[in-house]
Amino acid sequence: MRNALIGVIIGLVVGIVLGVTILTPQLKTHAASKSVLNERDLKKDVPVETATVLSALQDGDAIHWRSAPPFPSDRPNVATQAHQYAKQLALVSGDKMILPVLPAKEVIAADSLFAALASGRIDALFSTADIAIHKEPALKVFSALPFGPSPQDTLAWLQVGNGEKTLQDLFSGHNIQALVCGYLAPEAGGWFVNEIRGTEDMKGLRIRINGLGAKVWEKVGAEVSLLSSEEIMAAFDQDQLDAAVFSTPAVDAKAGFAKFAKNYYYPGWQNQGQPLLLLVNARAWKRLDQARQTLLKATCDQQTTLSHARTAALQVQGLSDIAKQQVALRRMPTFVVDRLEKEWLGVLAEEARRNQTFRETWEDLNSFIKNRKTWTEISRVKILERDY
Repeated sequence: MRNALIGVIIGLVVGIVLGVTILTPQLKTHAASKSVLNERDLKKDVPVETATVLSALQDGDAIHWRSAPPFPSDRPNVATQAHQYAKQLALVSGDKMILPVLPAKEVIAADSLFAALASGRIDALFSTADIAIHKEPALKVFSALPFGPSPQDTLAWLQVGNGEKTLQDLFSGHNIQALVCGYLAPEAGGWFVNEIRGTEDMKGLRIRINGLGAKVWEKVGAEVSLLSSEEIMAAFDQDQLDAAVFSTPAVDAKAGFAKFAKNYYYPGWQNQGQPLLLLVNARAWKRLDQARQTLLKATCDQQTTLSHARTAALQVQGLSDIAKQQVALRRMPTFVVDRLEKEWLGVLAEEARRNQTFRETWEDLNSFIKNRKTWTEISRVKILERDY
């Protein structure tokens, strides 16, 4: 249904641009983009008949946006979705809209990315909401939210609730247009050297984790470390780490941590999934005509739908690959989850007291989910376990 709606939207755009003469921006190709465009191969393995080209985009020069490595640079799933979207955008626009996805750690340092985007030094960037949490604490609601809503509820809030409007309001004050443009799967509970057998194993646990989940682990007495992906391996090797929460099973399977930690826990209570964003400098966005803006929004919607649809198969394969590395897949004990959830409520209350916008955003999300849950419970058929 969602894909059909997206098709209708793109069809309307085609109709508009065929009937109206549109003056397209005359933007020069930037040197930063050229170095990447020489290496890209957008049409590889793509059937020619699938290319849908908006005719109005054939007038004028192509737009080559100045970009930078996706943020965070140590998240392969972020870069993967960024590449998928950039390829689809170039295909649909007939190579008239080019968004380079630069290799990690090139062009601009990660800690400068947000300032560079806000100032217009770069035009666009793929990122999670984490890039601006230091500026807007309410963006934590759009990031890794402990015991957060299901992906379906989050996407519904973003697309038909106040989610995307709130997201845009938070970024607009920094000269940035924000589009939801993908979805990152829920994470796993993490890699553990030893099996968790009692609540006493939680206290003093040396664990690598970031975001709000780190504050929760601290509440139960763990020793939290904020390490980069490269530092995790070294810490395990030097016996300085007991556990590490890194990413999704599909990403974790290739991380190499199985050499040191033979217990892999699920579910990832600390991150039940989060949106991926296409952030565009406001001036660069305003230079686009309506057809291009509509195209960006429609293709981002499609990327979000497809990335969510692909999630289950990718993560199941990831779990299978992890198990092949002589790692035990374990469900996190109820006594651990209950304790973590109790501490999370305390962390949530602290965040709400600290920042009014965070509180209002969380309350809006919570209210939306409650209303949605009412209909979900009424409409769902209670089905016994069966094979399909």
